[in-house]
Amino acid sequence: MLKTKKRANSAQEREERESLLSGSSSTVKEPIPVPTPPSSGNAGGFLNLRSSSEKRRTVAKAHPDDVERVSLLGNSGSNAGPLRPPKNAFRIASAKRRERQAALNPPWTMSRLMKYLSLMLVSCSVTFWLLHKQSKEVHWDEYRGILEPDETKEKRCFEQNPGTRDTRCTCPDPKSPLQNTTSPLWGSHHQNMVFIAEHAPKDLDVVFFGDDMIEQLSGTRALGVEGAEGMEEYFEKTFTRKGGGKLNAIALGSSGDTGPNLLWHWENGIKQANLKPKVWFIMVGGNDLFQSQCTDRFVQANILNVLKRIYENQPEAQFIVHGIIPRKDNPDSPSNALGHLWDRAQGINLLLKKFAKRSVGVTYLNAGQKFTTGRGDKGRGSLDPSMIKNGNVPTLKGMTEWGKTVESKIREVMHGFDKSRLKKKDQQVGRIKQQGNKKADEETRKLYVDPLT
Repeated sequence: MLKTKKRANSAQEREERESLLSGSSSTVKEPIPVPTPPSSGNAGGFLNLRSSSEKRRTVAKAHPDDVERVSLLGNSGSNAGPLRPPKNAFRIASAKRRERQAALNPPWTMSRLMKYLSLMLVSCSVTFWLLHKQSKEVHWDEYRGILEPDETKEKRCFEQNPGTRDTRCTCPDPKSPLQNTTSPLWGSHHQNMVFIAEHAPKDLDVVFFGDDMIEQLSGTRALGVEGAEGMEEYFEKTFTRKGGGKLNAIALGSSGDTGPNLLWHWENGIKQANLKPKVWFIMVGGNDLFQSQCTDRFVQANILNVLKRIYENQPEAQFIVHGIIPRKDNPDSPSNALGHLWDRAQGINLLLKKFAKRSVGVTYLNAGQKFTTGRGDKGRGSLDPSMIKNGNVPTLKGMTEWGKTVESKIREVMHGFDKSRLKKKDQQVGRIKQQGNKKADEETRKLYVDPLT
């Protein structure tokens, strides 16, 4: 029986192989039946498995691309079971995935670490440069409420009755240039200021731009009618290099001017002169308060609008804003005591100081204490007659003392605060104090007259 079964299987396999090789049958949809042995046994099962494996190999060789017929893990054809992955398939896939990630992310070597640190350093430097460049400019839109006070919420003049417009109020509009048409000398004095600006030295360090004290600094008073004794010589000696000073400066001042008057000077000649100083020294506001009776916010707006116009034209320059100096409420009063308007002036000076503190390129200075003494009513102090006369006109002594503070501040703003020089001075002072005599004290005072020499 076994030999008969073997010969039958061999004959069938030869027929099937010949039909497959000849191409007589393109697809086989059903498995070829295998005759069942009459009795079960190990030999019949062994022959059946052998026949099936040989059949799969034959079909695979004849149809290498036919997936439906060949199943390497089960029976061929439509009865083939699902393909099963090998036992280590997931482990192999995980290993390959780790290899791909390692290829994309190489290990942290020293060269790679230095490369990333260099990129971080460059990006931080560029970011700091951009932010620092942006911070060098004052964003005036943030101060619109200060530059343009709301008259419906705050009175323009402090003598004005609530809800009405007092005709005595002469406080001008802070943002509008105002020409003085009441004085016939004002126009000619303006032309003189423009002439000085047009013929300024090229290596200009400072431009003094302001009201009465700035005109007095240049050597005249009352729009050029009166001469200020000794002031022209003092200015040449202190604020010009040809006179022996360490600065090159010009003074453009007009007595009686308010902030809008200075705006008119700027827009009608001073701006066109194309001055390029390192420092603009702005001093105005006293006439806005003491003569025009402007309230604190409007005085501040009058001052800062002048600063804004010049700053927008020359943002690379430095600016020093001087506070309002003390003066009498009534110039004809025989008393030198300061009145309630000086209280208002101190409040305005505080507002200017706060503005300069949060504004880049703007420095606040108040040397008005040079003109006062500690005595006075209600702790306000009083004017020193040797420093200021007639209630609002500084003397030559007062201007000289005031000028020392101003010159020192200007040079500090121009050159910055040099710590190395200060350290050297401290060492010099230490050596001098060891001498312990009056001559050493005199040398110490001389050493600190100018913090930048």
